[in-house]
Amino acid sequence: MKRKDWIIIGGVAALAALLLVAGIFFKPKPDNTTLPTLTLTKFIGLDQSREALEEAESYLRIRQGDQYYNLIPLNGPGEIVITQEEQGFENVVRIDRNSVVMHNSNCPKHECMMQGEMTLDNINTRVFFQWIVCLPHQVVLELLPREEALNLLAGETP
Repeated sequence: MKRKDWIIIGGVAALAALLLVAGIFFKPKPDNTTLPTLTLTKFIGLDQSREALEEAESYLRIRQGDQYYNLIPLNGPGEIVITQEEQGFENVVRIDRNSVVMHNSNCPKHECMMQGEMTLDNINTRVFFQWIVCLPHQVVLELLPREEALNLLAGETP
């Protein structure tokens, strides 16, 4: 190789190293805002004790941004309204025994509503498996079987 080739390779390597270092030092700061309002209506079994959680066959874990809410046992019918007042976002989740569906959302394309009902029987055949995702509102609904939920409470899994 000629000397000019080595100069070009060295310049590209130096630029790559500079960009890598800049990426490490100039990361965006995490958003430390509070969780949006979570309203439970017509809901059975909100007690978060381990005994109450062991009674359900499945659980709902809600994530908004980087924050998680407590596990919600899916023992019976109910409705969960997730309101982010600052942005004017609202998601309405309908739950029943072992099933979750995004009933309503004021996001632009309503793709989260089109993902359909999520149950323990269909989580292995769904496109997003055990998740319903609303990207514009950064809301993720995750359906967990009892074993995974109890392991999560014990700190055994992320």
